[in-house]
Amino acid sequence: MTWLFPLYLLGAGAIVLPIVLHLRRRAPKDRVVFSSLMFLEKSPQLFTKRSKLEQLLLLALRCLALLLLALMFSRPFVRGRSDASLAGKGEAVVLLLDGSASMRRDDLWSRAIAAVEESVRKAKPVDRVAVVRFDRESKTLWSFDQDSKSAGGRVAPIQAALKPEKPGWAATDLGQALVDAASRFQQSAPTGNATASKRIVLVSDLQDGARLDALRGFAWPDDVEVEVVQVSAAGTDNLSLSLAATESDENSGKIEMSASREVPGVRVRVSNVRESKVDNFSLQWENANTEPLSGYLTAGSSRVLRSPPAPGKNRPLAGSAAAGSLAGSVAASGDVLTLTGDAWDFDNRIYLAPPQPREARVTFIGDSASANEAASPLYYLTRALQPTASLKPVLEVNATLTGASLAFVQSGAVEPQVMASLRQWIQQGGFAVLVLPADANPTELSMLTDAKTLAVTESTGAEYAMLGDVDGAHPLLHPFADTRLRDFTKIRFWHHRVVQWKDDEPNQPEVLAKFDNGDPAMLLWSNVGQAAGLPAQAETQRVAPLSKGRLLVLTSGWHPADSQLALSTKFVPLLFGWLEAAGFSHEAAQNLLVGDALPIGDARSSIVQPDGTTIESAGGIARAEMPGFFKITQGGETRVIAVNLPPEEGRIHPMEPQKLAEAGVKLAGGGGKAGATMTAEEKQRLDASEEEARQRMWLWVLVSLLAVLVWETWLAGRKHNHQTVPV
Repeated sequence: MTWLFPLYLLGAGAIVLPIVLHLRRRAPKDRVVFSSLMFLEKSPQLFTKRSKLEQLLLLALRCLALLLLALMFSRPFVRGRSDASLAGKGEAVVLLLDGSASMRRDDLWSRAIAAVEESVRKAKPVDRVAVVRFDRESKTLWSFDQDSKSAGGRVAPIQAALKPEKPGWAATDLGQALVDAASRFQQSAPTGNATASKRIVLVSDLQDGARLDALRGFAWPDDVEVEVVQVSAAGTDNLSLSLAATESDENSGKIEMSASREVPGVRVRVSNVRESKVDNFSLQWENANTEPLSGYLTAGSSRVLRSPPAPGKNRPLAGSAAAGSLAGSVAASGDVLTLTGDAWDFDNRIYLAPPQPREARVTFIGDSASANEAASPLYYLTRALQPTASLKPVLEVNATLTGASLAFVQSGAVEPQVMASLRQWIQQGGFAVLVLPADANPTELSMLTDAKTLAVTESTGAEYAMLGDVDGAHPLLHPFADTRLRDFTKIRFWHHRVVQWKDDEPNQPEVLAKFDNGDPAMLLWSNVGQAAGLPAQAETQRVAPLSKGRLLVLTSGWHPADSQLALSTKFVPLLFGWLEAAGFSHEAAQNLLVGDALPIGDARSSIVQPDGTTIESAGGIARAEMPGFFKITQGGETRVIAVNLPPEEGRIHPMEPQKLAEAGVKLAGGGGKAGATMTAEEKQRLDASEEEARQRMWLWVLVSLLAVLVWETWLAGRKHNHQTVPV
């Protein structure tokens, strides 16, 4: 048995009073007056010390009543099996440390570290502690497994793990961090000692821009509570700057392809947090002698406006000969727009990379004598391959294929030695588009594809043909993936060739498009380079090709003699789709934010970060961990990538913890205010109170007390009636 309020047991010491009173001799109070004695002088009464207790039963009843009264107020109860199993067991605690960009303000980080260390010091040896740093993703600094091996001396190693940590630049995904922490109790259950409770201590500035999306579809465990330790800066007034759009995004085809440029105009979004006391701001290009743009913005609002006049500085394009080596200032490769007017400058910059169209070498092999005639295929190809903001096609006629990105071949007008070099180039991984003319020679096509049973004939249809089946899901036809853009009914094909092969052909092509009469319009051989003369066993097992060469065959040309394709709106997207399949996307690069993957692909690259450090990557995924300009060098080509701060990090107004409760999180103490905590002792007291309320043993003690008092009253009255009255 235990007691809810054990201090009331001290009241049992009151049993000393009836014992003392029973030992004290008192003169009788009840007297009978006789008339014959009224004139006699009263003689003094002599008392003697009582040496022993009398009326022991009455004394025992009175002492028992006092004991029952003290016992009733101490609220006794019997601890159940579940409570007994919790006795002596520790607590599992996950300390969540916010390391997002908003924690760079004031002394928030040092105070957060101090709060984590204080929680570690308060943990008992039987507890299990894990420390997790989070921003966009979670990072474990100290796990339950590590803690189980060094629970008695966890303070020093945890401090050592926290010492090199600094707040980063990524966004705050608070919802995912809480979900990961709650799941950690099940996935990495503390070993070596069962725990009485599970608790998450969230140390964060709890800024309003934190994401809680992950909590919406997550059922929060009933046995996991969250204690919020909120650190706040001296002031929450803040203006933030984010990128809305660039002029190059709006006019991607209107770019000067020269060695110099002017800073593009941009549209930016200026935001002011709610309840802010600052409202005046100014925008200016960094390191530029231009007039700033001043404005006024009320608290809790945002505006999209155009940047101030460009500084007009001429700078070389990245990757050109004038750009120089990677040594020197990385920031000199782009432009920085700054915002002034508030106390916190971590979100007051926008980084803009210069236009950097990639050069894509395109080679045309065929008859170039009629390049200026409207009936020539080369005439339309020259005019369709125009530079964009991100791609600069360079068309060469009958040049060597070494280093070419894409080759267009006009079959029938190519000499055998050129065709042999084309085959070798494709086998080495090249991508070629072969246009079959009216007098197409099946021998050339068979030589390029290693097909044995090909036959090419001219279509004998009296009417024109139309595209009736186009595989828009194929990467080579990516621009037409949307069904709304897959309407080819306005394109007439006056003439086309019919390519046939036998069913047992070992090297059959993939049909990407068909005419309405069923004849193939586009054929793709993606296994070009399969060496003839492989062992029979290898061919039977269909070993992988020796290269990734691809040959796309068009059974009809795009010039007016064969079709209306070059005059339609589908021609330019089709050409740039082929360039994209060759590895040269014409789409402008999206604005990257901290935490996004850098566009490095699978190629080996050298990455110079904004702080000047260099990272060598063999391909895969490399993420931007800070805002600024990244220089990526791949294959001798250098690109500058601008990375900006996530806009939501500028919303630093404190969030009410009750918002977490509304998302399903169980807050410690059931409250919604910051710092609402429930220690292990308080939780045990709450459990004990619930157990005592269920048993209600105090009620039986009260009944017993009343019974004792009734018995004591009856017995005292009986003794009084039989008491001898002195005269």
